[in-house]
Amino acid sequence: MGSTQRWLLAGVYFLLFSCAAERKPGELLGPSEEGVLVVDALLLVDQPLPDLYIRKTIGPSKPWTAEFVQVTGAQVEIRQGDRVFFYQNATGTGRYVPAGIPPIVEPNTTYELKATLDNKQVRGITITPSRFRIERAVLVDEETLVVIREMKTFDDGEDAVFNSLENQVNYLSGLLEARFQAIDVPAYQVGIQSLDLDSERVIGADFLDEEDYADLERQESSPPLEAEDGILRLPWFAIYFGGRHMIRIYALDKNWFDFTRSSPLENEGGFVGSLAGDNFERPIFNLEGGIGLFGSASVDSVGFFVLPRL
Repeated sequence: MGSTQRWLLAGVYFLLFSCAAERKPGELLGPSEEGVLVVDALLLVDQPLPDLYIRKTIGPSKPWTAEFVQVTGAQVEIRQGDRVFFYQNATGTGRYVPAGIPPIVEPNTTYELKATLDNKQVRGITITPSRFRIERAVLVDEETLVVIREMKTFDDGEDAVFNSLENQVNYLSGLLEARFQAIDVPAYQVGIQSLDLDSERVIGADFLDEEDYADLERQESSPPLEAEDGILRLPWFAIYFGGRHMIRIYALDKNWFDFTRSSPLENEGGFVGSLAGDNFERPIFNLEGGIGLFGSASVDSVGFFVLPRL
């Protein structure tokens, strides 16, 4: 699983396991739901069947430790039609890996997950989206939305994406747009990653102090976004540093969409076209016998190099 994909789901663990000392009994899951199996499995079209994680919830009054939440010894399988792919526990942790060479995840295909531990069982179903491809990356004028220039995509090669003049963009100059043929999915999600970990920050604002700057992340994600016209504008407010940046756009299945739109950790920010919901008492998991996320997506990427503001 890629670093951005793993980061997008980091909120699952924070939401379910952390801050135990601050939670009140009955919040989110409730003390009666201690020991519930938690699934983290995300399938990406045209990539190998991924590792997945099985953990369990702990009581609100208990401190979080990896030892308390990890699940070992579960029987885990994913079915695709008549094919069954078995998983094995990796080095006594909550991570489970495919037994043998993992198959490639196919588009428009139903996958069924079953994980069993003693007398507990969690099940989930995901239907993978169609293939998704970013056809154009452009820089447009912020006021007129007229295209200023075409940018290189990964079809032109990684070197062109990060080193060509077309992809050198001054911070806050114009709007970055990804254009594509929209596919039949409920929503899209954007993951933004700063690749140069030693690059200088480009953001500057009077209302930010040094503590705020220290909290800036090199990876950000959006709430679920609508893009029926096949255009997503990529926000400058989620970019804080110079250097190389990768933006991944995920076309979400229903499970991933429901989780992100109902999770309070995913619904912050001012992305245009947000489909985040309000007033959810707890996230929507779409699992039988457990919680977490068994979902799928198609994904494509664009890249560029951020220069200081003019």
